[in-house]
Amino acid sequence: MGNHAAEPDRGHQQHDTDNRHFTDAAWAQVDETRWRQKLADPIGLVAVVNSQPFGFITAIGTHIDLLFVSPDRARQGIGGALIEALCVQYPAQILTVDASITAKPCFTAHGFKVVAEQRVAARGEWFINYRMEKRVALR
Repeated sequence: MGNHAAEPDRGHQQHDTDNRHFTDAAWAQVDETRWRQKLADPIGLVAVVNSQPFGFITAIGTHIDLLFVSPDRARQGIGGALIEALCVQYPAQILTVDASITAKPCFTAHGFKVVAEQRVAARGEWFINYRMEKRVALR
């Protein structure tokens, strides 16, 4: 992971910074109750560079729920480092994720395979995402 550290954090899919695939209105409204439920008991890792947090990943069970990297640190390996650090937590298990169009290449680069293309609605907007999975090796 180089100078990127993923530190465990009990509490935090990349909602993309590539606005070609999303409208601001679709992400502007947050269901606070659902958000609090998502953060209630996941496993989470935070990426820290020079004592500053720049990204996080969470999983609920074996499903990756959230992956975020600060736009000013995009394409520097932080997302991949977070994915790999999370995989270590799940030896010999199958991890799943519903990856956005923008996040799909990152997950693919780290061994995830597309199981299905999905069309999902979020706050009145339709999006394509990909159900992906990876069988994590026994370490």
